[in-house]
Amino acid sequence: MDEALRKLNEGTYGLCEECGDEISKERLTVLPFAILCIECKEQKEREERFEMEAEL
Repeated sequence: MDEALRKLNEGTYGLCEECGDEISKERLTVLPFAILCIECKEQKEREERFEMEAEL
């Protein structure tokens, strides 16, 4: 929630912190504190899964 407030103050609310594209209104409705668009979030999750599997 603090991140959403920070982004509001900066004037960057609704913009993905990774790619700079707009975060969809649907995503912000569900997660008003989202800092990544769905594409970047999914990519980050894939990378995290890959890293966890590599550690096994």
